[in-house]
Amino acid sequence: MENIRLYYIDRLRVLLTILVVFHHTSITYGGEGSWYYVEAVGGDLTATKALLSLFTGVNQAFFMGFFFMISGYFTPGAYDRKGPARFLTDRFIRLGIPLFIYVAVIGPGLVYALNFADTTPFWSFYKKWVLTFKLINFGPLWFAEALLYFAIIYVGYRWYRKKSNAYTEIRKVPSHTEILIAAVAVGIAAFIIRLVFPVGTEVLGLQIGYFSAYILLFAVGVIAYRNKWLEQLSARMARRWLWVTLAVLPALPMGVLFGAGELNGGVNLTAFIYALWEPFIAFGIIMGLLVWFRERFNRASRLSQWLSDHAFTVYIIHPPIVVGISLLMKEVESPAGLKFFIVGLLATISCFAVSALIRIIPGTRRVL
Repeated sequence: MENIRLYYIDRLRVLLTILVVFHHTSITYGGEGSWYYVEAVGGDLTATKALLSLFTGVNQAFFMGFFFMISGYFTPGAYDRKGPARFLTDRFIRLGIPLFIYVAVIGPGLVYALNFADTTPFWSFYKKWVLTFKLINFGPLWFAEALLYFAIIYVGYRWYRKKSNAYTEIRKVPSHTEILIAAVAVGIAAFIIRLVFPVGTEVLGLQIGYFSAYILLFAVGVIAYRNKWLEQLSARMARRWLWVTLAVLPALPMGVLFGAGELNGGVNLTAFIYALWEPFIAFGIIMGLLVWFRERFNRASRLSQWLSDHAFTVYIIHPPIVVGISLLMKEVESPAGLKFFIVGLLATISCFAVSALIRIIPGTRRVL
């Protein structure tokens, strides 16, 4: 397949990366989720917490799955150009090195600064917790870890396909019925998985409870590349699924408000609603963004290219910057919602600025 630059995909990557920064900032100021630093802000935060939690919930439903879909889309072409050995080598360089740096330096540094700095010398902390593997902090680089596993599995799949000649192309974009079946299947699978691995439970940094959607969307990306689904996806189909997303959106807040049971997993109605809610939110937003960016933003731009070039570095380095700016703003008297916006904006600008400085260092662009 001809390697054509898809400028709108570059811009989508930038948007998703910025959402990651704001997502973690929102948790700092009351949104549901797990993060290094959560600020206790005074006052009645019921409305703010609800809005920020809805923001994080919608993000969680689609943005990492969208990242997996985009990664899946570019996987077959990279494999075709490089072959299995070079493909895996490149994956381990571009994903493995940032993952190692985060686990060895950035993650432990953040944990130490926030929890041990006042009582323990850094080297004592590092020997006791990091070198003994009692603390393995993947942070957001769990995504790089998962992509490495997916890359290895994809190489095995291509080897099997070559040996067995078992491959059937799906030429048309899935129908509404097929998408509906996929959404229900993903939701039911997530509900079952969360009976064993509730949301928040990690295995080597991976929240297994979300992986039914991640696996499907990565596979969709792979198939979409071969069959040009991104080009064929119609505005009409995307619009219909956006309406589905809007119709389904209130179901989770209502389920939390009136339901009984633990949201993150278990045999209860609230957990079931949450598991099914996510794919219906995700599919509409993903299709809507794909069509909108394809139709409006598929052109070269010096600024968007610069932002795209720095997006992965921003993703890697954003945790200490978000936490640092949050701590600097700690004594500022301001509503939590306003602090969320200000800190998110400052963190985003700072992340891209620091990324630009990092990528000046010789050799970094081979990885970043």
